[in-house]
Amino acid sequence: MHITLTVQPDRGRTRRSVRARMRRKLRSWNFVAGGLSVAGLGALLLGTPVGAGVLLAPGVTMLLGPWLLTHAAAKARTGVFVETATYVLTDEAVRVQTKSLRAGHAWSSVERVEDNGEFWIVVVGGSGALVLPFTLLPEPEERKLRDFLTERRLLMPV
Repeated sequence: MHITLTVQPDRGRTRRSVRARMRRKLRSWNFVAGGLSVAGLGALLLGTPVGAGVLLAPGVTMLLGPWLLTHAAAKARTGVFVETATYVLTDEAVRVQTKSLRAGHAWSSVERVEDNGEFWIVVVGGSGALVLPFTLLPEPEERKLRDFLTERRLLMPV
């Protein structure tokens, strides 16, 4: 198998890919932020404005933080590094290359590939290491890669 995919920079897609890559890490962050916000609203309803401010302000800040972070990361990737990315997928590895970045992972080091509908997140070492916009692949190549990953038990069938 040898599949090459060239992807033009797109700020919206980059923002969604950053969010997809960080989703698992931010889940616990959002639970804590939601808990603080709910506790702050409860304190406000009980008439304790100081307690509400102490709990609500950090909670809302923590809820907005990931949104701001993904926007800033997308702006950095598409604003500063406006580069075309080329993905090369072979039987041995997955690689991505731009003018300023070269990254790759052997399939033997990949723990799993998560499908979020628009991207496949290649997980290495417990974190999303590479985000592959598989929906941009032509149908025959996408099917070939999906079968390859399913056969290796990296991607669960949808």
